[in-house]
Amino acid sequence: MAETSVDIIRVLGTDGHVVYASPSAVRLLGKYPKTQFDNIHPDDLERARHWWRRLVAGDSDRLEWRVHNAKGEYHSFETWGHYVEYHGEPNILTFCRDVTERVETVQRLREAQRKVEDAARIAHVGYWDQDLETDRMTWSLEMYRILELEPGEVEPTQATLLERLHPDDRAVEDDINERRKLDEWRYDVELRLVRPSGEVRTIRAVGDVAREASGRPTRAFGVVQDITDRKQTEVALRRSHGLLKAIVESTSDPIFAKDMDGRYLMMNTTGARATGRTVQQVVGKTDAELFPPDVARAIADRDREVIESGESQTFEEEMTTGEGTRIYVTTKGAYRDEQGKVIGLVGISSDVTELKRLEEQFRQAQKMEAVGRLAGGVAHDFNNLLTVINSYSQMLIDERDANDPDREPLGEILQAGKRAATLTRQLLAFSRKQILQPRVVNLNAVLHELLRLLGRLIGEDIDIVLVPDPALGLTRIDPMQFEQAIINLAVNARDAMPTGGRLTIETSNVELDAQHAERLPEVRPGRYVLVSVRDTGHGMDAVTRERVFDPFFTTKDVGKGTGLGLAMVYGFVKQSDGHVEIATAVGQGSTFRLYLPRTFDAAVAEPAREALAVSSGSETVLLVEDETAVRGLSKLVLESHGYTVLEARNGQEAIDLAAHDARMIHLLVTDVVMPVMSGRQLAECMAVSRPGMRVLYISGYTDEAVLPLSVPQTRVAFLQKPFSPIDLVQKVREVLDGP
Repeated sequence: MAETSVDIIRVLGTDGHVVYASPSAVRLLGKYPKTQFDNIHPDDLERARHWWRRLVAGDSDRLEWRVHNAKGEYHSFETWGHYVEYHGEPNILTFCRDVTERVETVQRLREAQRKVEDAARIAHVGYWDQDLETDRMTWSLEMYRILELEPGEVEPTQATLLERLHPDDRAVEDDINERRKLDEWRYDVELRLVRPSGEVRTIRAVGDVAREASGRPTRAFGVVQDITDRKQTEVALRRSHGLLKAIVESTSDPIFAKDMDGRYLMMNTTGARATGRTVQQVVGKTDAELFPPDVARAIADRDREVIESGESQTFEEEMTTGEGTRIYVTTKGAYRDEQGKVIGLVGISSDVTELKRLEEQFRQAQKMEAVGRLAGGVAHDFNNLLTVINSYSQMLIDERDANDPDREPLGEILQAGKRAATLTRQLLAFSRKQILQPRVVNLNAVLHELLRLLGRLIGEDIDIVLVPDPALGLTRIDPMQFEQAIINLAVNARDAMPTGGRLTIETSNVELDAQHAERLPEVRPGRYVLVSVRDTGHGMDAVTRERVFDPFFTTKDVGKGTGLGLAMVYGFVKQSDGHVEIATAVGQGSTFRLYLPRTFDAAVAEPAREALAVSSGSETVLLVEDETAVRGLSKLVLESHGYTVLEARNGQEAIDLAAHDARMIHLLVTDVVMPVMSGRQLAECMAVSRPGMRVLYISGYTDEAVLPLSVPQTRVAFLQKPFSPIDLVQKVREVLDGP
């Protein structure tokens, strides 16, 4: 029997060595076993040793373990062991059967059962079965969980289920029972259950019947799925969909979706309105049907890029819409199906037309600021040179008789210097580094006085019309600079009307709100006095319009203009905390609008000033000037009029000089911008040691950054370069004799 058995039959000594093994051992294991514990799986070894000790003690027992064969493959064996005596010796007789296939089958069944139970638990699906002969019903574990019950807690009957139904859903169960009477057993309904805790759950109940060969129903069965979470999700999704739709419709940005052919699947109302159409008129159309050919081609090319790459991209697109040409920044992304295949694209656009315009205005403002700083620096250096040139020219002229032949060429030099000084003043006006002498005025009165001069200036072939607002408010400006600005605009208008025309100057009160200020980055909301200067000339193209305030830019022939007139207007208005706008088009004339801040202070008449006689003095003057030529000239002029002059090249040198000179210093004459320290810093330092000393600032330019912050500009003693010897002597005397 042992020789022919399919099972492994072994005889082993009590020490575990193999006395005999049937041939099936080699067939199943691939080798002859030597001991009881050969090739046992490590996880089964301890159980095997315990089982062996029981056998050696005389018991019989069964054990299932795993043993690997010669190939290293583990097989499951069911082994029966018996204690026997053989030829008077104690032995262990074992019968080993290979149950690998059975074990694996059981494992697969258990795994399948576990998966079914897990799936039922995760899906909240319970199962019930009812024998229609006995009315006996069974429930799955998940049925108990759905009902919030423990197995064995209640009898699984139809009545128990009905007790858990929500009162409002009892009619559904009644309908199912009525249909059963008509032999209609299959149903698929949604019901609500009330758990013992009072919680209401929604279930989906599906039922059917099994019949015998004759068609008689023998068994009813069905499943119950807890769909509460799904129903709540559906409600949330419906709400989210409604909310999303409301967001899409309420946003100010166009939102759209297209298929692979570029046909619009959806577009919100904002997007449709931008095309000048309704949503119904857009959906189903392509860009070629909505936009001009060049715009449609550009959009299609970018759509293709997104679809081919499958990646979201952002583009800047210019589109001709129902409101005109607008600029949009559009982000487009590929739209995919469940398999990840691109089936279209979605996008959202932002209208950046206004932002682009503001960016351009900001860049223009930055450019004007940079050019202004350059112009101010150039004017400062030129004024130092012109102070020397003009002053020495004037002094040489004054030293010569009327018949001296040198007077005429010296006069030409002086006139050229004065013309150069005018140019530098215009540069300073543009750079906003000139000293203003503002006062509260009514611009109607200023314009009435200026009107006669304008008539002579621009000629009889141009009709000048003044349209004043009788209720015009007051503004605080420098009247002389304002008059110069209007003259510059009038001259510019005259050149734009070579065959005659009309120049209209109109005043009014305006209020710029926050929305207007947002479009113009340099404008503050508030009340303004508006002066509009409008001509009927040839107007300007876009290129000229962008550069009209640039210094030295002119469309006039060589020698006909400096290109500083409108630059001066721009600088004056900006320095007065105002704003300039231009409305112009080729063939439609030009309108310059000057917005000057309105004030509610009372207007004060400017007192008449008597001309000061050129008088000498004997006081001590500390002269601080880093430009050697200007310092030498100023010292010569002051000493020639009786003053004692102490000179220094910079602030530190002036402080050191004053510290070692015990004489009283009556007046400090200092340049504003110098190395080491500024004139303002010097005056503040010396005010401590020389409290009674007066100060006169001189400079080629100035602004709030270099003048004393605690002293209003109208009260600062200041002499603008270039100055003449008479200007210097008069100003020194004026400061020394002042209050």
